[in-house]
Amino acid sequence: MASEIAGFRTICVKFNEKCVTYHYLYCKKHMTRDENASKPPDKTLFVVNIPPYCTKGALKHLFSCCGVIKDVYLMKYPGSEKKEQEPSNFITTSNELVGFKVGYIVFKKSSSLDAALNLDSSTIRVLSTAKKPVVTGMKKWVQEYQMQYPDATQLQTKVDEFMAQFDAKKEQSDKEAADTLNKPDDEGWVTVGRSGRNPAARRIDADKLHERRKKKKKRELLNFYQFQLRETRREHIANLRKKFEEDRKRVAEMKSARKFRPY
Repeated sequence: MASEIAGFRTICVKFNEKCVTYHYLYCKKHMTRDENASKPPDKTLFVVNIPPYCTKGALKHLFSCCGVIKDVYLMKYPGSEKKEQEPSNFITTSNELVGFKVGYIVFKKSSSLDAALNLDSSTIRVLSTAKKPVVTGMKKWVQEYQMQYPDATQLQTKVDEFMAQFDAKKEQSDKEAADTLNKPDDEGWVTVGRSGRNPAARRIDADKLHERRKKKKKRELLNFYQFQLRETRREHIANLRKKFEEDRKRVAEMKSARKFRPY
């Protein structure tokens, strides 16, 4: 016997066999003005008041007694579904909605929709069974946490494949570039790359530049703190004063050596 409220048929459900409380789902034939091939009105059941813990698998199991189910859609609000992002090869993300939801059950035959609308509302149906349990609580949180991280072995395999393809392409491009550089074409023109006609000379300049940068970096590390800067300046001033005294003595010695001595 089917009970009807405001055009909706009621279906009484509970979470599992041990649960003493129950919940009502409200369903009716899907009606829409827009033509949607994925949700034909004559084969689609519209369900509201779906509890947060209910999943697509639970709904599919619940209405499987009515006939073959082609697809199940769960949404936050009625309407056209949003396009989901392409799934990642490394990380599995959970697209489960939070809170109460609405659903669309698409059957393969129209007779299955009629059977779903005529389900007995007095029968209490179970959503989570021993064969097809609905994961909740701590187990669900652990499952969602583990889904955030990719499998290390699979990730390493993907990285190795990508690097192998990259190295092969790089080697091929370098080989093609080497075949065309510094060689005259049919008209006698020579293509000169960044290294010019003499790559060895450019390599030497690069080594010198690298050496200068290395010395500069080492000098910057030595004078990183303020006290290091003060000590460096103090040593520089002391060296200048020492050199000045040496130069003054040398000048005095030169003057005394050239001084005229008649006696």
